[in-house]
Amino acid sequence: MCISFYFKTDSQWFIFELKSKLISFSLFLLLVNKHKPWIETSYHGIITENTDVVLLDPPLVALDKDAPVPYAGEICGFHVQGLSAPFVAVVLNSTSGEGQLRARGPVDCESHRDFTFIIQAHDCGTGPEGRGEKRSHKAAVHVQVGDVNEFPPVFGQLEYHGSVTEGKVFDSILQVQASDQDCSPQYSQICNYQITSHDTAFAIDRNGNIRNTESLSFDQKSHYKIRVTAFDCGQKRAALDAVVHIHVKPVCKPGWQGWNKLVEYEPGIGSKLLFPKMHLETCEGSVSWIRTTVDLESSGDGRGCDRQSYSERSLQKLCGASSGSTDLLPAPSGAFNWTATLVTESGRDSDLKYQFDGRQAAKIPDWAVPQNLTDQFTITTWMKHGPSPGQRAEKETLLCNSDKTEMNRHHYSLYVHNCRLVFLLRTDYTHTHSFRPAEFHWKLEQV
Repeated sequence: MCISFYFKTDSQWFIFELKSKLISFSLFLLLVNKHKPWIETSYHGIITENTDVVLLDPPLVALDKDAPVPYAGEICGFHVQGLSAPFVAVVLNSTSGEGQLRARGPVDCESHRDFTFIIQAHDCGTGPEGRGEKRSHKAAVHVQVGDVNEFPPVFGQLEYHGSVTEGKVFDSILQVQASDQDCSPQYSQICNYQITSHDTAFAIDRNGNIRNTESLSFDQKSHYKIRVTAFDCGQKRAALDAVVHIHVKPVCKPGWQGWNKLVEYEPGIGSKLLFPKMHLETCEGSVSWIRTTVDLESSGDGRGCDRQSYSERSLQKLCGASSGSTDLLPAPSGAFNWTATLVTESGRDSDLKYQFDGRQAAKIPDWAVPQNLTDQFTITTWMKHGPSPGQRAEKETLLCNSDKTEMNRHHYSLYVHNCRLVFLLRTDYTHTHSFRPAEFHWKLEQV
C-alpha cells in the first residue's frame, strides 16, 4: 500500500510517498525553463592588431530570470553569426553570465579595419543535456581593429633630380614624397622630412619641398647630392633614404649655342655638317621670327676650290664631289648632243668651258636628268660670272626643270638673282596632287 501527497512551490513540485514498512521520501525536481536570456541590444569593441581579446563596451554579460534554478537560469554559450567575422564568444562564468569575445586568429588593420556581426546568448535548457534551451534576442556588434605602427615610410622613388639657376634663391626646387602602409592616420601619415647630409645649402619642410638657403654658383659647384629621410606620425623612420641631385645651371644667355668659328675640312671626304650641335637658346622667351646669316671664308695655302688653277677633274677630287654624279654639260658626242650648239672654249686638261649670254640654253633630255629630286641631293657647278651684254639681267638661270607644254611652272630651279644665289624646290605630294614650294637664298658678295 502506498500513500502519496503533493505540495507545490513557485517553480517546483515535490512528491512525497509513504509506503508500508518503509517510509522514504524522494524529492524530484521538475525543471521548467520559462525565460530567455537577456543581453544588450548593441556592443562596440576594439581589438589591437596581433592580439586576440576584444574590449567590448558594454561588457558581454547575459542575464536569465530563471536563476538560480540550475540549467534554466545558467548561460551555456554565445553564438556569433556572420561568415566574415573572425571572432568567437566564450562563457567565462555560466552562473553570472559573463562572456568574452576573442579573435580566432591574428587580425590585420591594413586588410580589414572593422567588422560588424550578430551575437546571441543561450541558456543551458532544462537539464545537463541542454534540451529546451532558450536564446536571447539578436544584438549587433561593431568591432574596430586598432593599428600598430608596423610599417616604415617608403619613398615613391629612391632618386630625385632638380635644377636651379645660379644666383637665385627658390622657395621650392622639387618635392620628395613618402607613403606609409599602416591603416590609421597616426601611423600612415608622414609628419616630417629631414635632410641627413651635413653642411648643405638646402632645407626641407614637412611637406617634402626642398629649397636652397643661399644663392649658388655654377663655377664653384655645378652638382649637389643630398640624402633625405622621412618620419611617420609615430616617429618611425624610413628604412631607406632618398638621394636628391640638385644641378646648378648657369645664367641663361640668348643666342646660338654649340658652334665653332673654325671648321676643318679635308678634301675627298665628301659632305660634312658645319654645325651638328648648334641650337638656339631662347632662355624660355618667345620667338616671333629668326634670321640667320652664315659667312664662310677659306684659309690655308691656296689648295681650295680654285676654278682658275685646277682642272675640272682635279677640282672634283679636291672639293669632294660624288663619284656617282651626272655631267649635265658633257663634251658633244653621238648620244650626248645637246651641247653641240653651245659656244665653248678650251680649259685645262682639255676641259670645256661653255659660254651663255642669256639668249641660248642647253635642253637636257629627260633620261639624263632626274625629274623629281629626293630628300637628299647635290647640285655642283663651277661658274665664272661676267657682265652681260647691254643691260644687266635681273635673273640668270643656271639649271631648271619645268613643265613641258606651254607652262612656266618650275619643279626645281637654280638661278642668280641680283646678288643672291637662289634655289627653288617644289615638292610633289602625289597622293594630294599638290606641290609645296620652298626657296633657299644665299647672298653672294662677289656677284
